Amino acid sequence: MAIKVLKNSKIKTKPIFIKLNDPVSADILVQSLDYVPFLFLSKLSDTDTTDSEIGTTIDPGDIIYVKLYNSKFLPQIELYCDDTKGILFNDLYPFDHDTLLSIFIKSYTETVLPIRMDFRVTEYKTIKADINSEKSKYIIKGILNVDDLHYTRYETKKGTSYKVLSDLAEQINLGWATNISGSDDEMKWINPGNNYFEFIKDVTKHSFVDKKSFVWTFIDFYYNLNYVEIQKELNEFIVNKHSIKNTQIVKNDKEKNVDLYLTNNKLFNSTNQFISKFNLVNQSFKVNLEKGYKIKACWYDKDDNTIFRKYLDNLTSDKTGLKNLFDEKSIVYCESTNTEYEGKIDIDNMHKNYHFAKISNDFNLENLQKMKLVVTLNTINFSIKRFQNILVEILNPDDMFSKSANVDKPLNNINKILSGYWLVTGIDYLYRRTGGVEQEVTLVRRDLSVNYGDASDERHDLRKIK
Repeated sequence: MAIKVLKNSKIKTKPIFIKLNDPVSADILVQSLDYVPFLFLSKLSDTDTTDSEIGTTIDPGDIIYVKLYNSKFLPQIELYCDDTKGILFNDLYPFDHDTLLSIFIKSYTETVLPIRMDFRVTEYKTIKADINSEKSKYIIKGILNVDDLHYTRYETKKGTSYKVLSDLAEQINLGWATNISGSDDEMKWINPGNNYFEFIKDVTKHSFVDKKSFVWTFIDFYYNLNYVEIQKELNEFIVNKHSIKNTQIVKNDKEKNVDLYLTNNKLFNSTNQFISKFNLVNQSFKVNLEKGYKIKACWYDKDDNTIFRKYLDNLTSDKTGLKNLFDEKSIVYCESTNTEYEGKIDIDNMHKNYHFAKISNDFNLENLQKMKLVVTLNTINFSIKRFQNILVEILNPDDMFSKSANVDKPLNNINKILSGYWLVTGIDYLYRRTGGVEQEVTLVRRDLSVNYGDASDERHDLRKIK
């Protein structure tokens, strides 16, 4: 099943009050939200007051760029800006743990939530742009403001990782989103003085659903803690390759659902499905050299006085008909085996797969990074979610000398290796003063040998899909 939000976040973002002198100014502000993110910098100690003098909007003309990251556990922000008002250095210079950078990104449809988040400022750099000028530029970085994540605690929580993480999310007012109904790893989870940020990541590392699964957690743009069984998502598009439908919402004369896919077909250059540029990163051999083609997990069972050794297989999709990127016959270093040693295990205090789960989760997450496709969209597409399968169609250049060129139908020169379903692992939003809005989507895939179809087939005529 797809990732679903089972509990909504209860975190309240900071109210922002703006003083405007006349209706015309208000109208200009509202119209600017269609093109520029709204940014507000304020002191944390003043969040309960409505006095607008204690904070300031970042003028759209001052924004050199702002980038919103969501490719790791916690969303982050980076702002590079001027200060024509002259108050960022004196009135709002941050001290430890006391400054918020708030952002609002308008959604293009009423049925999809806008992005509204507060970030705790972690870095504040002053850059002298010109030795002959007194004006400075600023680089401001921050992490999502979930204050309870960063306080240390000593405690024990009993239950499965699924239940413990769900309870922790509720305790710190985060939402809860997942694609499974439970895990097989009940134990007493001990937090020996770590903050919840580290505790959640540690529980995730040792989470175990079954031997054919691996899991990861992250917090999304809407303050939901996502607990994802990744192999389930990787398998979904293969098992249901003829029926899977991702939809997006577009706003024309009326709202409607359309198939969600991305393409570099220039016929789509005015839509939020158009790939303006893409970069393919293939580091399969590099990862295999570092991690080994096989991993042997070793640990000592205290109760049985036994040393366990288990080989880990890279979870693949062979049973569903896909071939691996490297056939075993072609692997030069197939005997390359690394051994990961863990400590002792006590079944009275740990679930039986505690060490195996950590090595398996780490190994499969590393292998998931072998093949990346980073695509850039010139318009924000709010329908794209992390760990969602999405159809990508890449067209070859119109090179009539290429073996794959389709001279009769140049718009159908589909690259059958790069095209197909990919898994979304990261979503970044970027606004630049000189380039406007961009959305960068990081996609991963284990195999490049999917039979996508004949490029000359009428079924792949994208002009008919539009």
